[in-house]
Amino acid sequence: MLRDLFGKPRAPEPLAPAAPTGWAPRHAGPTDVLVIFFSDIKGSTALKESLANTQNEAAYHNLRQSHDDLITEVITRDQAGQIVKGTGDGFMAVFLSPATAVERSLEIQERLRGGQISIRIGLDVGEVQVEWEGDRVKDVFGRHADWSARVEAMGDGGHILVTKPVYTDAFSWITKAQVAWKEQGAYRIKPGEPPLELFEPYNANLVQPLTEIHGERMELQLGQAPRGDTPSQATTVRPLRVATPTEAAAQESRRFAENGTGFMYWGRATLGEICYPEGFATHLQPALTNPSITKIRFIIANDPVTRRTWTQFVVPLVQSWAASERRKFRLYQREGGGEYVEDATPSRKSVQWIFQDLNGEYSSFKLFTNDPTSDMHREPMGQLILTSMVRNVRLADGKLQNIRIPDAVMTISESENPQLIQVLADVTRQYGSLFA
Repeated sequence: MLRDLFGKPRAPEPLAPAAPTGWAPRHAGPTDVLVIFFSDIKGSTALKESLANTQNEAAYHNLRQSHDDLITEVITRDQAGQIVKGTGDGFMAVFLSPATAVERSLEIQERLRGGQISIRIGLDVGEVQVEWEGDRVKDVFGRHADWSARVEAMGDGGHILVTKPVYTDAFSWITKAQVAWKEQGAYRIKPGEPPLELFEPYNANLVQPLTEIHGERMELQLGQAPRGDTPSQATTVRPLRVATPTEAAAQESRRFAENGTGFMYWGRATLGEICYPEGFATHLQPALTNPSITKIRFIIANDPVTRRTWTQFVVPLVQSWAASERRKFRLYQREGGGEYVEDATPSRKSVQWIFQDLNGEYSSFKLFTNDPTSDMHREPMGQLILTSMVRNVRLADGKLQNIRIPDAVMTISESENPQLIQVLADVTRQYGSLFA
């Protein structure tokens, strides 16, 4: 039935090869995950006319050439980034790392500060269509390229605005001694598109952050899918709801785990969203810390890459979490799966997993069912992962990886959709006896 509802089942979504340090195409296909940089000179026409009147026609040209040389040098130094093309009064460039993109953008602003030219900079990161010419990025297309250009236009001279995905990665790798951050809020990009949450990195010793953004601010509610057509009205939360894009899907996943009870089944777990520290903290840790959830049961595709992802990345994150909480667990492994069981009683929480051949089976889902040994009973709830996207994330060992994470999820309740909840329950019952 799930195949009928959601089309052809997806193949397992393993980790992609690690991102290289050089600028070679990282995919056989036409897309890649890149940080997109846009800059623009503030008031270039007025500056050009002023210099022509007070000096000569060549004055602006010489000033502009110095500006171009500085930006090119900072972006391309050590092959950190590439200039894609000029945009009239600015540049489009790309980076592999959000942290590096922010650091180089800050350097550009600091070196231009106090001069006659003032520029705006905008950054976004995501999967884009890339036109390669050897190891050089010739052009970039897609919504993340569009969004970075619009984010740049919403700022002001001497400032940098970045989207939340850039902030999330860069904040983890740039110390506060080097850069301060201001959360600017969510802003409408254009009618019909979801708003973007904007952040501003800045050197607190040199400049104060922006107090006004050139755009329409919108209020977001936890668990609510951002809507471009309702800037100030909260959507009523119903038992059946779809959350998109990625950030809203992550919030909905966290909310689902925080409010769950009993056994939590994770069917056809793709692992991308929980194999790196930030994703683990959003998607799995809330279930671990929720005392109402007694067992978390993973049904995982039995292929070498997915098994390696589980054992080398997910299990160590669970162990690290347990150690940080000073909770004692015992690890039991067997050929077809394993269990991580807490010593404490009566709140004996466990994480269990089994490896199964799932080719041609259902889509990824989560389901809460009542614990038969507990007196706490609630209405069964489920969550379906509808679509996913590629994102470049940093693993616990510091390496960058391209992984797939959910960007659209649907939350359902038994009262809203009893037939679909029954289908998910039937799937979990097929594997129930395989868990220790």
